[in-house]
Amino acid sequence: MCGIVGLIQSNKTELSFILQKMLSKVQHRGPDGSGIFEYAGVGIGQSRLSIIDVEGGQQPMSDSTNSYWITYNGELYNYQELRVQLRLKGFAFKTNSDTEVVLQAYACWGKECVSFFRGMFAFCILDTIRKELFLARDQFGIKPLVYATGPDLFAFASEIQALRPVSGMDWEINLTGIDQFLSYQYIPAPYSIFNGVKKLLPGHFMRVDFAGSILEVTQYWDIDFASDSTKSQAYWLESIEQAISDSVQAHLVSDVPFGAFLSGGVDSSLVVSQMAKKMKSPLKTFCIGFEEKDFSEIEFARKVAVKYGTDHHEEIVKPRALEILPDLVKHYGEPFGDSSAIPTYYVSKLARKEVTMVLSGDGGDELFGGYENYTTRWIKHFSPIPEHLPIYKKAVYFGMNKIIPEKYPLRTASLTDWKRYIEYFNQQHRSHLWKKEFQEQFAGSDDFIKDVWLQAKQYSHFHKTQYTDFKTYLPYAVLTKVDIASMMHSLEVRTPLLDVEVIKLASQIPEKFNTHKINGDWVGKDILKRILTKEMGENFAYRKKMGFGVPLNHWFGDSNKVQGEIQERILSRGNLLENYFQRTELEKIAFGSQSGKQWLLIFLQEWLTQNT
Repeated sequence: MCGIVGLIQSNKTELSFILQKMLSKVQHRGPDGSGIFEYAGVGIGQSRLSIIDVEGGQQPMSDSTNSYWITYNGELYNYQELRVQLRLKGFAFKTNSDTEVVLQAYACWGKECVSFFRGMFAFCILDTIRKELFLARDQFGIKPLVYATGPDLFAFASEIQALRPVSGMDWEINLTGIDQFLSYQYIPAPYSIFNGVKKLLPGHFMRVDFAGSILEVTQYWDIDFASDSTKSQAYWLESIEQAISDSVQAHLVSDVPFGAFLSGGVDSSLVVSQMAKKMKSPLKTFCIGFEEKDFSEIEFARKVAVKYGTDHHEEIVKPRALEILPDLVKHYGEPFGDSSAIPTYYVSKLARKEVTMVLSGDGGDELFGGYENYTTRWIKHFSPIPEHLPIYKKAVYFGMNKIIPEKYPLRTASLTDWKRYIEYFNQQHRSHLWKKEFQEQFAGSDDFIKDVWLQAKQYSHFHKTQYTDFKTYLPYAVLTKVDIASMMHSLEVRTPLLDVEVIKLASQIPEKFNTHKINGDWVGKDILKRILTKEMGENFAYRKKMGFGVPLNHWFGDSNKVQGEIQERILSRGNLLENYFQRTELEKIAFGSQSGKQWLLIFLQEWLTQNT
């Protein structure tokens, strides 16, 4: 894993100097070495974390003709197969790295190369023949890529703070971004907290000419939740288990020590079980727990560790969220409110003491319907068929709807219904919070999620919400959280459940095989739970979902000292929050008990302090 940067600007004489300063801002992402390459007033650079071909994978790297140069952040899991294909086409290789495969794939297939890639990546290729930059981001948004444009200017980087040394950029705060943050706890691509900074969307590539003009931004991949009802449950169980096994095997390619995050939940436990079966030496596993038992799955992680004989490392996290807040704010670069960044920070720090790379279970909930929003809440309240009906009436309801639709209507649900479950500050709360002079500016805050919802209009309620989460919450909250929190400690995290081959199958599973009732309650992720039951038993696999959350209510509510600091941060005179928000509303939040909203405002207050 690495930090990548690049720059096109009119002042050519300072190009090397600015590139070096940009690289210094992402050195934590790649402490094993750095380099830059310049051509015709265009520069690219990389700070490297060595995982594959430690000796031969230095970057920026060129092809054999020096026509193409690459700076690359990621791992390609099918690079060995692609290497064989490319050799048959006459391409020679001087290293054993996946980086060179990406480079030669571009030389062979041009911009279509991304359709061949199975992995996580963000990269830029400097093309001296076409006189342009080619930038791409992986299908799911595992690796980040931000960029900025201006007069005679184009710059890109892995993280926002790496753009700071670039002059001529627009650093004005994007108030719509703040409004989106208050609503969703993140700022979605292509937006950022700054008017002059954009994010390349997942599954997209872009082309930029050497004058800094964007020639093309194109989506090359999208998920399709098209159910295949012709297959049996047994087929899906066998196929998904094999696909996950194959994916884990592919994700184990590494030339450095590695391990796994083990929270004790279904997804990480399943990944660890597959890893342990494939490894000759004991697998290193890492777990974070809390003193508050309602938030800690550490005992379940221990059971998995014992079952597979892992070299298990664990740590109990104390209430120190406010202590690490400045460091979190610095690295995320913009307001980011997912409080599970805190345990991710600590488990990454723990793991980095032992290994350079880990596998995680991220993506399982979105792919297999694990969140309560998909089951208890969404199905119960917004299922097309009324939930209270007996089974025999449900069985004929769709047929009767076609005959007498006015008597047997199918219930519909809107984006407004969905947002009730996912928003932190809803539209009414935000309109009260903002000062009056700002309240008319945010009509477009929800445009990104409206667009995604519209793209999913052909799907069932269940798959519509899966698609929406997959295109919003997963890349902008979950994967952003993991990337930044882990790379703060120079740790690479791989996600075998977010693999193109796994997703190709998982997106076709009918919802009836992912959700069903047990003892009157809806449960999700049934396919994965059935697979895990064979390893860990039914009581382990089907226990109530806990998630990787933080006991903020306990941390913020159990100590007068902490309560005082929260109130001080939100309400102190001269506080930058008061530049935007009504003091009376800030007081309600500061003295209230909604820790999630308090955390968002505290993060925003610290970000404003660091950046204005």
